[in-house]
Amino acid sequence: MTHERKPSILLPGPPELGPPASYFHGIWVGAPEDEPVEWFDELDALRWSIRCVRKFADGSVKAYSYAAPDWRYKMPDQPLPPLEEINKNPDFLGKEITNAEFEIVWEKATSSSTD
Repeated sequence: MTHERKPSILLPGPPELGPPASYFHGIWVGAPEDEPVEWFDELDALRWSIRCVRKFADGSVKAYSYAAPDWRYKMPDQPLPPLEEINKNPDFLGKEITNAEFEIVWEKATSSSTD
């Protein structure tokens, strides 16, 4: 009896990220109960998320980055659209924030994260 091995499928690694170029805060107005209501993202020049924090309706926050072993299931799989495009959708409100504002949220999420 011959056993044929199926070829392994290699998934691509994380995107090649540039240095931080901007910071984003978004609100999902009609977010379902189990989805995050607020997004905080550190973005490179191509608007790929380098690090992100998700805040849920119950006030809990989760921090994510490509350093986590489960990054493929947590990190955005494409660059964030431009603010103008995000804000054209009435379900979303987006704005740029400062590095300092992002770091405050990141610190809170990483000090309370259980992931």
